[in-house]
Amino acid sequence: MSADSTYTLLIVESPVIARIIQRNAPSSVFVISTNGYAWKPVYDAEKHQLKAMADPDQIGFRKELKQQASWAGNIIIATDPDPSGDFIAWSVHKFLKDPSVKRSYIQHLGKRGIQRLISTAEVMKPNLMEQRLKNRSLIRHQWKQSGNRPSMEIAALASVFSDHFPFRNFRDQSGRLWRSNRPIRCNPDEWIPLKDQINESEYHTPEPLSTFDLLQLAVEKDLYSSLENAQETLQQLFTHTLDFNQNSLISYPRTAANSFFSETWSELQNQFYKGQTEHEFKPVFIRNIAGSDVAHESIYPLDLALTPEKVSGELLSTLRDLYKLIHDQTLKAVSVPKETFNAYQSPFHPDINFYCPDSDSDSPSAELMPVRTIAETGSILNSLGVQSPSSFGKGMDRRQDKNYLHIEGRFVTPGKYLTPYLNKGPLYAEEIGKLNSLSESPDLTSETIHATLS
Repeated sequence: MSADSTYTLLIVESPVIARIIQRNAPSSVFVISTNGYAWKPVYDAEKHQLKAMADPDQIGFRKELKQQASWAGNIIIATDPDPSGDFIAWSVHKFLKDPSVKRSYIQHLGKRGIQRLISTAEVMKPNLMEQRLKNRSLIRHQWKQSGNRPSMEIAALASVFSDHFPFRNFRDQSGRLWRSNRPIRCNPDEWIPLKDQINESEYHTPEPLSTFDLLQLAVEKDLYSSLENAQETLQQLFTHTLDFNQNSLISYPRTAANSFFSETWSELQNQFYKGQTEHEFKPVFIRNIAGSDVAHESIYPLDLALTPEKVSGELLSTLRDLYKLIHDQTLKAVSVPKETFNAYQSPFHPDINFYCPDSDSDSPSAELMPVRTIAETGSILNSLGVQSPSSFGKGMDRRQDKNYLHIEGRFVTPGKYLTPYLNKGPLYAEEIGKLNSLSESPDLTSETIHATLS
């Protein structure tokens, strides 16, 4: 029996992803979705044990999973390579009790991507995965027990506004956004004076959209009342299918990436030249190409030919506005930049160019203060492991409601209850970074974590 004819059971997290894959997969592949957690993680810190407790509402899924697995000659789990995806994969493996179960990762939803997903699947190593999961739980437990520290989330928030992470966004006295052509390290309270315009211009082109970028754009353009509302609308757009062909409109909407996989760039290029004449598609050397470590690529329309005008008739205004934003920004992100911006330098950073992407001022007469944007805040929190793209909107609104953050347009500043922790921001960032690296250790102990924190 050939590999193509072997009945393959492919297990994913999202029902929408399952539907898209099923449409493009070989007939021998059956896709089933866990719809999130079918088991809930329960960690016992005293015994350093992790258990998977069955969700009573998911009994139907578990019954179908067991039945389909009994028929399959090849079982592949394709959940995200993050802690949530690892736990789902581990709990499914534990439930099936089949040592031949494999793990793979979704990188592209086209036919070639699905074929590669199946061909590169490797037999799972559940013991290593369980160790990583237990380590992460132990680290968080020890952090809570470690004295006068705030929660890891609050510590991570404090580190966002420290100089541990370089700055690339700045605000002048008029509230305009400025950017540097390279990230720079500077004091968060430093005012950077600009010199006269230099004999150069900066090309500026948007990057492919992460969830963080898209939610920031949606809110600063006043499309939605809150980040959570914008993210709920994004999920509705993702699950929407067109009446005339039952196709979905956009790719997976929960991602931290500012890049596309190579196959996606090729697909977008083919679609681009079918409908574009006035712009040039980005050549390979300036493309943001996602590596194999990226779980989900940036958000984009699955078919560029489906312009906002073509699909507007069957979309509610809230969905239509968001789809137009995604479609417009994707076209900009894949096109060769044509617009230039006046470049300025500072006596304190002579090798850095500063430019204003919103309005090309001829006379800056400005001092710039380093700032964090909504998108940048999400990216940093994600890198620290305390914020996933999937709950970003709700998390940011909650932090603002509790006065840990203040959000004004695209800018984020510390709130009243975060201020007492800001002076230790660099220390917190360093500690969380070290602890995250320890999560891969095969023999992590409470003593090792305590030593790191002390």
